[in-house]
Amino acid sequence: MTTASAYDLLLTGGNVLDPAQGIDGRRDIAFKDGLVAEVAERIDAAKAANSVDVTGKLITPGLIDLHGHFYHGGNPTAVHPDEICLSSGTTTGIDAGSAGFINYEAMRDYVFPAHRTRLLAFLHVSGVGLANNRLLLGGLHDMRMIDVDATSDAIKNNPGFCLGVKVRMHFNAVAAWNAHEAMRAARAVADQSGTRLMVHVSGTPIALSDVLEFLGPGDISTHAFNGLPENILDRNLKIKPQVKEAVGRGVIMDVAHAGVHCDVEVAQAAMQQGLFPHTISTDIHNPPPDRTVYKMNDLVSKFHAMGMPLNDAITASTSTPAKVLDLGDTIGSLAVGMSGDAAVFDMREGAFKWIDSAGHSQDGKVRLDTYLTVRAGQVGWREGRLMQMGEC
Repeated sequence: MTTASAYDLLLTGGNVLDPAQGIDGRRDIAFKDGLVAEVAERIDAAKAANSVDVTGKLITPGLIDLHGHFYHGGNPTAVHPDEICLSSGTTTGIDAGSAGFINYEAMRDYVFPAHRTRLLAFLHVSGVGLANNRLLLGGLHDMRMIDVDATSDAIKNNPGFCLGVKVRMHFNAVAAWNAHEAMRAARAVADQSGTRLMVHVSGTPIALSDVLEFLGPGDISTHAFNGLPENILDRNLKIKPQVKEAVGRGVIMDVAHAGVHCDVEVAQAAMQQGLFPHTISTDIHNPPPDRTVYKMNDLVSKFHAMGMPLNDAITASTSTPAKVLDLGDTIGSLAVGMSGDAAVFDMREGAFKWIDSAGHSQDGKVRLDTYLTVRAGQVGWREGRLMQMGEC
């Protein structure tokens, strides 16, 4: 007679860094039925159906990418979620406006369920999201693309999937003379749906201070550390008062790197003045040939190299985005009863360099290389390849 195992999966010997619990030390972690079942200094491997020795490696909660483009097949720039996310220790990906109220249902019903990564979405304030970007460069050259009521209804009708509304304040996406109207519409959607507003602020055609006036506690300024005109610094490289005021009232400063939307020198100047990223995210997409984009493990490594303590960089990639999204009771930590999402990294030592599209670079001596990713208590990525995890 076969006795059922107490645990489905056990990770042994690793160093757990879980800022939400204040844990930084050797722990074993057991998973059962898709959840974290036990965290202890020692757990008997005989209790688990599958045990993986990760001695000497770093274990963190599964990373959360607050801004990516995962509508694979729905937009030409969207990436394959599992290949990108699971390979970087990312177990939750938030699509930032790839679809609008007209075309999100295929994303919800067909594309996202076909992947193992937990995938959620902000709807674009434009009814078709980014679908017309290749032809028009942006979604709001015609303001008839906005329907406040229909967008807010779609968000309200999809709790737990649609997390808020996204608007792109970029000179290619919306004309300067329509920008304030677009911000008012996006604000109205967030208010009517009772959710949050995410604003692309890089390359804004209007003053950044005007954009920030629309943002309140829990709203997200994404691409916050860009180096384009109207960024967070004044001509003396000091953080603008309006930015400090926004941070003070609870506006989230999100990286959304994208290669082209995060300037090393701007980020360094901000960090030297005490403004660290609240959330680290990728804005991952299929880039043009002249652009380099990074996955989450590389961005955690980059900001750590820039002087962000590793504990803070992991916080900005796990528990903080979970709280921003009101998901802190299920993801962002490895506490018992939380979703069984974990990342295991090799702390690779060497000479590393990360670049941006402004021609700046950041050198570092440590990089987090993904060894293994656990999603819902199953190994989804291990040593360079996706693993078979059963039926979707």
